[in-house]
Amino acid sequence: MTAWRTPDILAAEDFLSNAVAEADRAMRSAQQNLKGKEPSTEDIRRVMQFAKSSEASPAMRQLADRIARGAGLSWRQVLTGEAGHDPLVRQALDADRARLDELIKGETAPPPPPRRPVRTDDDEPTQFTEDAW
Repeated sequence: MTAWRTPDILAAEDFLSNAVAEADRAMRSAQQNLKGKEPSTEDIRRVMQFAKSSEASPAMRQLADRIARGAGLSWRQVLTGEAGHDPLVRQALDADRARLDELIKGETAPPPPPRRPVRTDDDEPTQFTEDAW
């Protein structure tokens, strides 16, 4: 029973489905580009300078102004993809993607600390001294 689904509703559903799929593709692409990389302080400084320059797109300059006003958004969140849900962030990143790729060198994330093996009964000391008791 789909009588209530008019052609306008079907078109809106298709548009929404395509928009969600495109957003998912963009997020996966951004995550792959940043995988294992964390923007360094120097990267953030270069991006901030670029965003304030006349070379930046209007969306990027608007984003820089918004961050400078303290809108609860930081450049680190923008560059790591944490703020990917924000339409202005997506617009700014899309407009200046090539230039940002040049500016962000990234630093390799530090490796996780080594895991210590779990001790078993066989690992107990075989000699005991007085101070061990």
